Amino acid sequence: MASPRGTRRSRTLSTEALAVRIHPYAESSAIVVLLTKDLGLTRAVAKGAKRLSNGFRGPLDKCVLHNVRVSRRAREGLYHLTSASVREAFPRLRSETERFFAANCVIEIAADLMREEEPNEELFRLTTYTLKALDKAPRERIGLAATLFLARAAALSGHAPEIKTCVSCNESLHGELTPYLSPLRGGALHAACGQGEPGARPVAPALLELLAALWRHAPGPILTMDLPAASLRDLRILLEGWLESVLERRFRAAAPMERELARSAKKPRRSVG
Repeated sequence: MASPRGTRRSRTLSTEALAVRIHPYAESSAIVVLLTKDLGLTRAVAKGAKRLSNGFRGPLDKCVLHNVRVSRRAREGLYHLTSASVREAFPRLRSETERFFAANCVIEIAADLMREEEPNEELFRLTTYTLKALDKAPRERIGLAATLFLARAAALSGHAPEIKTCVSCNESLHGELTPYLSPLRGGALHAACGQGEPGARPVAPALLELLAALWRHAPGPILTMDLPAASLRDLRILLEGWLESVLERRFRAAAPMERELARSAKKPRRSVG
C-alpha cells in the first residue's frame, strides 16, 4: 500500500530561539529544549554539538538568543537542529549572578507557559525583551523587570487572575479592604466570599493595584519607575505562587532568584538616572 502523500517529506524552518535545557546525548550530541518564536516550545537533537567542527556558530547556551534552523521528517518525534548562530548574547546575564538567576527564572517560567509546538509570539517577544532589560538595566531594576515579566506573561498566556470584580458574586472589588485570591476560582473575591473558599487566601489590596498598574502601563516607562522593592518582591512571590497553582507545577528557579535578589539588595545602592 502506498504511503499517504507528503508523509515522507521533511519540514524545515528558520526561527529565533532560546535554549531552555540542554541534555547530553551520545558522545558528541545533545537534546535541546527550545523556546522558539514560530514553533512554541519544542525539542531538537543537535548532532555533533560537542564537536569542534559543527554547524553551530557561537555557544549553544542559555541566556543567549539564537537564530536556528530545524528540520523534521513526517512522523518523526524530535526536530533536528541543523544550525544555530548567536543573534544576541546578553553578556551580563552570564557574568553577574543576580542577573543570571533572574534570567534563568524568566526562561523557565516562559517555557512552562508556552505550549509545545503552539507558538505564542507575544510571550516569546516579552521573554526576549525581559532578557534585554535584565542585561542592561541598573542592578536596582532587576527585581522590577522580573516582576513585570511575571505580570505580563500571566496575561499573555491566559492565566491572569481577575482582579476587578469578585469571581463569586460578580460585584466590584473597589474599596474591598481584605480581598482574597483563589486559583481555583480564577481570581479575587470579597472577604465575605473568600472566607472558607478552598485554596483562597487574603492578599493586600495594594498588591492588586500594583498588578493592575503593570498591566496598564507600557513596559518602557514602568522600568524607569521607582517602585518599592518590598512590594515588588511580594507581588513576584504572589504571582509565582499563583502560576504554580494554576499550572500545577513548581518553578525550581524562582527560589534561587529570590535569594539572590535579596542578597543583592543588601549591597550599597547606586543612584539611578
